[in-house]
Amino acid sequence: MQGRGGRNPYRKRIELLISLWDSLISRPPGSREELVEMLRYAYSKARLEPLRGKAKPPDLYDKELASLYVVGKYGLGLHEEYAEVFEQYFYKEELYEELGDSILESRDDDARRIVEEKLGELDQNTLARMLRVYFTRQVFGLLGEDEFLALLRRIPQVFPEHAETVKKYSRFYVAFRVAEAIARGEVKTRTAKEALKQAISVRIGVDKSTPDDEYIASIARDVFRVSSRLLGQVLSIRPRRQQKERS
Repeated sequence: MQGRGGRNPYRKRIELLISLWDSLISRPPGSREELVEMLRYAYSKARLEPLRGKAKPPDLYDKELASLYVVGKYGLGLHEEYAEVFEQYFYKEELYEELGDSILESRDDDARRIVEEKLGELDQNTLARMLRVYFTRQVFGLLGEDEFLALLRRIPQVFPEHAETVKKYSRFYVAFRVAEAIARGEVKTRTAKEALKQAISVRIGVDKSTPDDEYIASIARDVFRVSSRLLGQVLSIRPRRQQKERS
């Protein structure tokens, strides 16, 4: 997992998730809700934040089970041997991935029918959770970027009412990948930052997908623990004192 060069900002996270899989198999919790609390406690103890943007919704740790799912299925290859574990705890993620694959592989009308038969109406939160499974696979190095971006582009074709949701998620993706590149030490100047930001936006091919630097800074600080000093060198942001005064 994550064979790219530079510092690996996911190493500690992935090691923790592998450890949680050991606990999950040897001492399985009674429910998905208990597993969420196990994850929350483990992250808190390790001073890790879930993969996220600026917001911290109440169901954030339930959503973060996607990271545990992805590491177990694609990183450790446990899906066949422990199929009952996946059925008991990761039924949401399995469904989201099944439906995402249908969107990628089926014609527009067929894809929409398959999704609506399984979910009823596709709402914004469920769509974001579906994308999160593929996004997590991608950032952990377990899915090519082309396939993830293909899903992003495909959704507005099948569900045109969700075009704005895809734009928001695209902005998040650009911000996240730029923040990650700063954390890796791959982006050290404002010129390099701007070039990467624009390059990822072009690769996505979704209009208005370029985030502002404040958004990038929020992810870099909260998720990757990048120092404010470094962010001030790379990003066009206000000092934190000014941000607090404006809030």
